[in-house]
Amino acid sequence: MSEGGVGARLHGVCPGPELIAVLAGLGPVRRREIDEAGVREVLPDASEQVLVARAWQRVSAWVESRLDDAVLQVAGQWSGVSDEDWGREEIAAGLRWSGLATADRLEVARALRGRCLLTGQALAAGLITYRHAAEIVHALEPLDDETAAAVEARLLDAAERKTPAQLARQARKEVAKADPAGADERHKKARKGRRVEFTPLPDGMAEMRAILPADAAARLRANIDQLSGRVRSGDDTRTIDQRRADALVALAELGVLTATRFGSGGLDDLGADPAGETPDSGTPDGEAAPGRTSAGPVSGGRARDGRTPAGPVSGGRAPAGRTSGGRASGGRTPAGRAAAGAGQASDAEMSALVRTVLAGRRAAPPRIALTVPLSTVLGTTNTPGDLTGYGPVPPSMARELAADSRWEKWITDPGGVVTDLGRTTYRPSAELAKLVRATYPTCMFPGCSQPSYRCDLDHNIRRIDGGPTSTKNLVPLCRRHHRAKDEAGWGLVHHPDTGACTWTSPAGHTYTVAPPDQSDEPDTLDMPADWTRALAPEPALAGAPASGGLDEPPPF
Repeated sequence: MSEGGVGARLHGVCPGPELIAVLAGLGPVRRREIDEAGVREVLPDASEQVLVARAWQRVSAWVESRLDDAVLQVAGQWSGVSDEDWGREEIAAGLRWSGLATADRLEVARALRGRCLLTGQALAAGLITYRHAAEIVHALEPLDDETAAAVEARLLDAAERKTPAQLARQARKEVAKADPAGADERHKKARKGRRVEFTPLPDGMAEMRAILPADAAARLRANIDQLSGRVRSGDDTRTIDQRRADALVALAELGVLTATRFGSGGLDDLGADPAGETPDSGTPDGEAAPGRTSAGPVSGGRARDGRTPAGPVSGGRAPAGRTSGGRASGGRTPAGRAAAGAGQASDAEMSALVRTVLAGRRAAPPRIALTVPLSTVLGTTNTPGDLTGYGPVPPSMARELAADSRWEKWITDPGGVVTDLGRTTYRPSAELAKLVRATYPTCMFPGCSQPSYRCDLDHNIRRIDGGPTSTKNLVPLCRRHHRAKDEAGWGLVHHPDTGACTWTSPAGHTYTVAPPDQSDEPDTLDMPADWTRALAPEPALAGAPASGGLDEPPPF
């Protein structure tokens, strides 16, 4: 069957029973080829099968919308009975959902038929997935109706081109721009919900999950990355992910050793709220705190802290082959301390790691990048700053970090143009790399969110063919997608006038990825976290992580 045939049968069919019937009647899509002997071979046609997969995805979105209709009808049977939403218990018991996940699902469903009606219509039409819809609903919660409507329109336009995780990042920026005055107050409220959670996992593993202020999380990540890179010896067979996990444990043990040896000192009030409050989440270890769903319905309820169950069906577990407490992927053994073996850190190695830190070996502090408008630094405006790897941060946090000499600062004028680098001692090649990675914060493959500081800088026109080493010919590609271009038949055309990248898949489909629109986002500019990395990162830190090439943590 030709692509035109499949496209013709699917074109214009709205998701629902009619589209399901068409898809059910297609069967496997095949194409015929003639080999050298003249024998016809029947082969799978990937190009046409992608069209079929897209159609099934539209059906799935329609099903999610109809499911929302059904659960709202059940909940409606209890309306007016009491102030409690007792319909939630009926739904949770009947559909085997947790109470928190059911409450979140009902909240999203009601918003999609009220305040976020356009998003609900897009879901029912199969234009976006449920996870896209839930991200939009939750992002708009702090905004008034008029502002929310304007932001919703922009997010819906982006939702057809972005993954849910990418959409969530854009939503944070849009909300910060739309309501900068409320950013500080929302941060103060959210900060009180910081916590650490413990969840048992199969096979002797466990997941530790920390909800932290963005600046604290960025410092922790940078310290882990730095420590995991310093301790590797020639016979160390651990992956970079395993070394990071071991470094986190070592940092915690170091804190205990320091407190034991020197006394707690100022540790008692470390990170305390300005008002001195230290609220408890009120939930046991391993249970979801209010607003967080540990086992979501069909598409899963979205966690209020930004975590959505990964995939259409979520059972509250880490995706196959991946755990947050030490990843298991591609046959690797996660980093652990139960036994010393290949890819694992022994007790002796962990002790040596702690001793290395306690010995006080000096090293350059980890560099973390912040971009902030000069007007915010001076206090004349409340435009949010932008923290590398996170996104917009409240004006008060941006001012505090801008005054901290440990942070890399890029100061921008009102048009978003960098006016101060904060450092002036880099070689020209390093400056070029910084500029390219500033323009493209992530890998430029469709849907990839690998930070550009972990990517290779690829020459679109090869140097051997006369391609220049300049901003007009360099784009960041993670190691996996760099190989896809060089080895797997993916074609890439870089448009230097717009900065966009057009990819052509081996199946013949084209996808265009646009860089962040600086004219639309004049006050934020994502910068690389490590400004001294060479043009080609070391393999262990390149675009294909040691855990199997996943470009971002769940949800993907």
